[in-house]
Amino acid sequence: MAGSDQKLLIISRDALLEVEKLASSELVFRQLANLNRRGFTLLLTASEPDHWVPTRGSVDNALQRQSQVQQRIQQAGGDLDGVYYVPRSLLTQDRNRIGSLRDILRRYSVEPTQALLLSSSTPFLKAASRLGIRTHEVVKTRNGGNSLLTLLKAL
Repeated sequence: MAGSDQKLLIISRDALLEVEKLASSELVFRQLANLNRRGFTLLLTASEPDHWVPTRGSVDNALQRQSQVQQRIQQAGGDLDGVYYVPRSLLTQDRNRIGSLRDILRRYSVEPTQALLLSSSTPFLKAASRLGIRTHEVVKTRNGGNSLLTLLKAL
C-alpha cells in the first residue's frame, strides 16, 4: 500500500504499448524504473476485454505484451504494481471511469492529489480531473509513438 508520502502513477496501458517497439522505448522503461525508485507506485489501466478469448495452445496477445512490459520495467530496475481493468458499458461508461478511479484511490490509500494519470483518453482524463487527480494527456508524435517519455521526464 502506498503511504502518505508515496505517489501513485497511473498510466494507460495502451500508451505504454504504443512506445514498446520504438527505439526510445528503453528510455521510457528506465524512466519508469527511476520514478519507481523515487517513490512512485506504478499502475497501468486498461479497458476490460469485450469477451473471453481462449488461450489454448497460445498466449493471448494482450496478456503476452503486458507480461513483456512488466519484464522490461523489472529489467530496468523497477516494479509494476499491476493492471487495473476498467469495466466497459455503453450506458454507464462515465460512471465506470469514476468508480474505477475511486476504487484505485481506495485500494492504494491515497488522496486524489497524490495520484497522477497519464492517458490519451479524454473522457478518462476528465473523470480523473473531476475527482481531483492530476492529469496529463499523452499525445501522438510524428515518429509513430507518443509523448509519454516527455511527460515522464518532467516528473
